[in-house]
Amino acid sequence: MNLDTVATIANIMASGAVVLTLVFIGLQLRQNAHLTRMAAAQTSAQLLSANLGRITESAELAELIVREKGRESWTPAEFLRVSNFLSISFRHFEVLHTHRRYGIFEDELWEGSEARLRESLSNPGIREWWMECRPLYARSFVKYVDRLAAELEVAQAMATMGQD
Repeated sequence: MNLDTVATIANIMASGAVVLTLVFIGLQLRQNAHLTRMAAAQTSAQLLSANLGRITESAELAELIVREKGRESWTPAEFLRVSNFLSISFRHFEVLHTHRRYGIFEDELWEGSEARLRESLSNPGIREWWMECRPLYARSFVKYVDRLAAELEVAQAMATMGQD
């Protein structure tokens, strides 16, 4: 065996090692992406549970949110309380929306979160709060929530049409 043959064999082995390393890195990246998505889902569930816990533990907060006249019936202190609760809720939805846009949060999990967001927006007082506070959120999220709110307003108007 001459030196050229040994060099060729060494190059082939080095190339094979590089390919194996790239395959291993690819598998690690795939596993890491899966773990990231699972961690995002777990964090989301914990945040949602903690925030919903605030409303289940406080009958007063729940009463404020479901008041028929909403914002106009709240004292400044009540508005602060409701606004802080809603800020936490909508920030959570904003993070999930962003995670979904970047493929971190699974579409299947987003469907439940979107249903919860729609449920919140079906409350006219919460929609009114949203209109006041929307400048505090990312433009893409604002555009998304505005579209949902408009859809709900149209649906509610159609549902009440002819009931007068």
